[in-house]
Amino acid sequence: MSSVADKITQLCSWGTSRAVRIPKDLCERLGVDVGARLSMHVVHDERGSFLLVRPEGSEHRRCLDVPYVSIDDLFEGYTGDYQPSECDWGKDVGREVVE
Repeated sequence: MSSVADKITQLCSWGTSRAVRIPKDLCERLGVDVGARLSMHVVHDERGSFLLVRPEGSEHRRCLDVPYVSIDDLFEGYTGDYQPSECDWGKDVGREVVE
């Protein structure tokens, strides 16, 4: 995934609503233009709540909808006996540093 925080913008008033300007270069990267319908979702993770905005009907980047789970939480209660082992990657080629 490329940079998450590409731009900083300001929340403005638009009638009785609030508005956020989306810079043209970000719209171009998203493939949207004026009049495009966008879906908005409030998402929560370990750092708090944030607004997720994506083109309506967009099926890409669904990974952002998955809640954050730490590695400790993921393996909490795991009782398996897995032991990592070395893997033979073959002979060195090129200029690897082997210690």
